[in-house]
Amino acid sequence: MYKIILYTYVLGFTHLSFAQSTAASKLSRLTKADFGFQGIGFTYEPRLSDKVTIDLSAGAGGGYNIGEAYLNYTLELLNPAFYFSLTPKYFYNRNKRSNEGKNTLLNSGNYFGLRLKFVTPNDRRTDLTRNSILTNIHCGIQRAIGNKCSINSSFGIGYAQDIDKNFGTIYPAIDFKFSYIFLKHKMR
Repeated sequence: MYKIILYTYVLGFTHLSFAQSTAASKLSRLTKADFGFQGIGFTYEPRLSDKVTIDLSAGAGGGYNIGEAYLNYTLELLNPAFYFSLTPKYFYNRNKRSNEGKNTLLNSGNYFGLRLKFVTPNDRRTDLTRNSILTNIHCGIQRAIGNKCSINSSFGIGYAQDIDKNFGTIYPAIDFKFSYIFLKHKMR
């Protein structure tokens, strides 16, 4: 079932990546440091087309304890869990923002996204958190704050699975992060 859902979204994003848009609203390739709900990390956000980017992220934050009907997030500052995530984003309103004179700097716009996230346990000696995979679909906004910072928030629905114990549950996917942009490359 998960493979069917994953294939459907990959095909959908591939189809949408061939859409055309105006040069004024082209997306940029960004390298950034993130601070937010998922922890502290680094993200590389390359442009795949005029309307699609993908966040490739890695960092440290909290771990997950997942059961058949619950999801607990445990943050231990001295013993963090590590995460790796992949998030394709389809921006659907950048042309409209550009035509209305609104800011499109640092890939500002509204988007639909799909997140695939792998998280290690906080503490390998205890069984409180374990290796986890979280998948969600969400709606989000990304906005520039000045020339070097951005905020990104999203909400949606997801499925979390404990890899070690084979438990899983549906969860509300809510995320917020503040990013400092190290490198910005305007695409032609």
